[in-house]
Amino acid sequence: MRLTHIKLSGFKSFTDPTTIHVPGQLVAVIGPNGCGKSNVIDAVRWVLGEASAKQLRGESMQDVIFNGAATRRPAPRASVELVFDNSDHSLQGAWGQYAEVSIKRQLTRQGESTYFINNQTVRRRDITDLFLGTGVGARGYAVIEQGMISRIIEARPEELRAYIEEAAGVSKYKERRKETEGRLKDTREHLQRLGDLQNELARQVEKLEKQAETAERYKSLTAQLNQQQDLLDYAQWRQSLAAADKATAQHQSLQAQQDETAAQVQALNDEVHALQTAEQSQQQAVHELSNKRGVLREQIARLEEQIRHQQNLHQRIERDKQAAQAQLQRIHQEQQQIRVQLEENELQVEEKQTELAEWAMQVAEHEERLPELEEAQATLNAAFQTQQDEANRIRRELALKQQQLAHAEQTIAKHEERKGRLKQENQALNLPDEAETAAAQEAAALLQSQQEHYEEQIIAAEEALHAAREAFQTASNRFQSLKQQHITLQAQQQALSQILSQQQEAADFWQATDHAAAPQLWQHITAPAEWQHALSVILAERLHARAVPQGFVPPEPLPQGQAAWLSDDLSGGIKKSLPVQALLNQIQAQPPFQTALHYWLDGVLCAPDLSYALAHQNDLGAHQIWLTPEGHQVDKVSVLLYAKPAQESLIAQKARLDGIASELENLAPELSAAEAAFKQAEAAVRSSEVQHKNLMQQQQQHTRQYSQAQQRAAELLARTNQGQIRREHIERELAQLAEEQTVLQHTSDGLSDDIVTLQEAAAELEHQQQTTAHSRQEQQGRLKQAQLALLEANRQYGLAEVAVHKLNQQKQNYRQQIAQLEQQTLDWQERQQELALAYETEFQNDEQHIKLEELSEAVQTLDEEYIVVQEKLAQIQEQGREQYAKVQTLQTKLPQLQAATQTALLQQQEALINAKRYHQNLTERAADLDALEALAKESPKVLNSSIGSLSQQIEALGAVNLAALQELEEARERDGYYRSQSEDVQAAITLLEEAIAQIDDKTKARFKETFDAVNSKVQTFFPTLFGGGEATLKMIGDDLLTAGVSIMARPPGKKNSTIHLLSGGEKALTAMSLVFALFSLNPAPFCLLDEVDAPLDDANTSRFCRLVKEMSAQTQFLYISHNRLTMEMAEQLVGVTMQEKGVSRVVAVDIKQALEMAEAV
Repeated sequence: MRLTHIKLSGFKSFTDPTTIHVPGQLVAVIGPNGCGKSNVIDAVRWVLGEASAKQLRGESMQDVIFNGAATRRPAPRASVELVFDNSDHSLQGAWGQYAEVSIKRQLTRQGESTYFINNQTVRRRDITDLFLGTGVGARGYAVIEQGMISRIIEARPEELRAYIEEAAGVSKYKERRKETEGRLKDTREHLQRLGDLQNELARQVEKLEKQAETAERYKSLTAQLNQQQDLLDYAQWRQSLAAADKATAQHQSLQAQQDETAAQVQALNDEVHALQTAEQSQQQAVHELSNKRGVLREQIARLEEQIRHQQNLHQRIERDKQAAQAQLQRIHQEQQQIRVQLEENELQVEEKQTELAEWAMQVAEHEERLPELEEAQATLNAAFQTQQDEANRIRRELALKQQQLAHAEQTIAKHEERKGRLKQENQALNLPDEAETAAAQEAAALLQSQQEHYEEQIIAAEEALHAAREAFQTASNRFQSLKQQHITLQAQQQALSQILSQQQEAADFWQATDHAAAPQLWQHITAPAEWQHALSVILAERLHARAVPQGFVPPEPLPQGQAAWLSDDLSGGIKKSLPVQALLNQIQAQPPFQTALHYWLDGVLCAPDLSYALAHQNDLGAHQIWLTPEGHQVDKVSVLLYAKPAQESLIAQKARLDGIASELENLAPELSAAEAAFKQAEAAVRSSEVQHKNLMQQQQQHTRQYSQAQQRAAELLARTNQGQIRREHIERELAQLAEEQTVLQHTSDGLSDDIVTLQEAAAELEHQQQTTAHSRQEQQGRLKQAQLALLEANRQYGLAEVAVHKLNQQKQNYRQQIAQLEQQTLDWQERQQELALAYETEFQNDEQHIKLEELSEAVQTLDEEYIVVQEKLAQIQEQGREQYAKVQTLQTKLPQLQAATQTALLQQQEALINAKRYHQNLTERAADLDALEALAKESPKVLNSSIGSLSQQIEALGAVNLAALQELEEARERDGYYRSQSEDVQAAITLLEEAIAQIDDKTKARFKETFDAVNSKVQTFFPTLFGGGEATLKMIGDDLLTAGVSIMARPPGKKNSTIHLLSGGEKALTAMSLVFALFSLNPAPFCLLDEVDAPLDDANTSRFCRLVKEMSAQTQFLYISHNRLTMEMAEQLVGVTMQEKGVSRVVAVDIKQALEMAEAV
């Protein structure tokens, strides 16, 4: 198999449909940097299934689609296709029968990636499986791009192991192991699910055993809870009455304190106002004294400042006079010195001007002589350069001819050696018998057909088993859910029945009569849920009214609590129209209670809430009231608020019990149907598992037979095809070698003649070049002397010119300094005259001192008056602060008293409301207050804690199940079935683990064999590429399934302890030796190299080229290079250009065809 075409369209810079022909074994892709050569390598990696954009030098997979250029629109899709010649049928699998195989990949901008084999849509995995074990793949060793050489040599041990595995061909074993592990994982998950079901059944059995005990516990706790609730209400009622009395006394005391505090605040406010008036008067006096003191002190400050100023002025004038005299003396001395320096400067200027004229004459003489010498030197240089260029051309041409001659002679010798090996190989070929091959193929085909039939049956069985398990799980979940719901409803029904049976029990009063079992009102009345509570409030004890015969006379003594009854012969209702809002419209009752309700509830109207009732209070007539759903009552003249009780009303409890009974009745048939479906699904799962297990055993036995037959047929066919192909290839290669030898011999004779001619021309040219070089050297000496003389003259002239300019500048500075000193003399003389005049006019004024003393005495008097007034003001302010603090204290206390008074009033009202509510609760439950008084020993806090504890215990009991025995037996039967199923699954796990162990054994053997072979090849290729040295592979770890691989390399003359100490070129050659070792062991159909020779020098490149050319006999090479030696090795050149910015194009050149055309000319 060999690669023949690469077709690109819209991939990176190849926007136009482009076909790269790959006709030979050595094809080089060349072109300038950045023209898109490496995109060809990326295209091959991409079509082979590369899924990482980073490996393709992009950020996302969309980057492989041409993104547009200056004159091009972005491409809508990217497409790459590889076409292979498979005439030798070396490809394995279903596609191996085709003589030509093409693989193709397309990617659209919508992200749709599609793979094709021979224009048939396939999966990415199919592309990978096609080349499995050949080294060809997105991450195989057959595609080596830029930087991959360094990554191979610096790879981690587990990464390097992957290349050995690919060469060993164990990839297919790893895939089979992965699939087996997947099945093993599913089987273990199934086993785990069975274990979960068994654990759940064990918990159910344990739960059922405890449920009988729970029911009795529930009854005991409920009775204790009711008693504790009565004791709590009684204690809170007594506590609320005591709290109301205490709050009343506290409110009266706080009100008296509030009145007394308000009177004290008023008296203190009057005193504070009087003190504020006195304080304002004193502050006015302080302000006036302060202003007078300020005016006098300002006058004193001005006089003191005038006196200090005149004293300072006298001292400064004396100092200025002395300084002016000193400056006049200094200026006179400087003038004398500068005049002497000016005379010396004028003499130096005359001398330097004479020297400047002499050097100017010498410069002119040298400049006239220099052009003649330079012209002569240029003539000699041109002649010498011409001779040098001709000599270099002859040497290059001579070296090229010699290299071509050596290459031709070496190639002729290799052809002779190759012809001998080919003839020996042709004689040694041993082809198998055609009849034996055909019989093996027919047996494998028959077994394959049977294998496919088994696989279809297993797939169908697996689908049926999966569907049965899903149906079983659904039925089980449905049955368990309905069963739990049924148990919960039964528990709720039992609890409510017990509560209502307690209400239905007759009191001692009725037990003494014949009517203890008479029907009660709450048993025969229904109402909407939102009005059940309000109806219980308005009827109160009448809910327990019993229907007794007319004329019933109560026995003596009369009951201590409440009791109610009505005549049972009441029939019919009161025939009158009812208001729309009447409560009777919301109620349904049976006779005789219906008639009694018309008497009791006549005039009771329904209000949606309390605010509505209060807003329509005036709309009520006589004997009418508004009733809210909360139980609040509003009549014409009053309002009765009702606190919500701690538990549901009898009507609500009875309604809930009726609803539960209805739900249980509807749930019974569903539960029976779910149980039947559960048992049916369970039986279906058992049947499907037995069928699936039998098919798996049959399929495993048949698979072994099919694998053996397929392996035998493949071996015979491969031997036959490979032998025939190899014989044809040998014959073609022998003919080609003979033809090439003839051409090479003719070329060698011509090259020898050309070499003799070039050597004679080179000797003659060398003699001429020596003569010209001697003349040029003499002339160059004369020219250099003239240039140095001119340079010295120019330097001396420049120095003289600078000196003259500097002296002239110095002379000008001297004259400016003299003028400045004369002007300074005049200035200082004027300053002396001004100071003398100021000193004469200075005087002292004694009147200012006298006036200063008078003002000081006046200020002292005002200060004494100010102190007296200030002390009096401070006393008044202190008194005011004290009174104000008292007012603040009382004003702070007053709101607190008001708030405390209001709080006490609210506490009183709250305590009265709570007392009424708790007493009403006790009355409704017909509690015996005397008995509670005797039992009331615990505080409400303790009772609340006891009630909470009892409630938690009741809630912790959960639902009570009365059908526990039957359910326990069913659970034990299911547990036996699950145990049997677990044993079957465990047996399947054992079979899968044995299969994995067999795969591991094969993998270990194949990997160890390949590792040893690759290690041996590395030890051979490394010295070949380096010209010496040694390299070995080392296994990291003892487990052959997971052990990593490292490479140790020592180039000739070095003792490196680690691979990381090698240079870039040494690392590249080491990696190449490993890659070539892998190729020699498991030759890939083709190999792509992207500038792997970049870090190599010419000597290493030559060795690299020789090795690649030898391996091209079995492997096709497509490589990218900028190296001249590597390009010369190619049979075909594929040029990539980018004349249009951003768009790559291909130009192909066949070297053999070009040589033939050149020879023909």
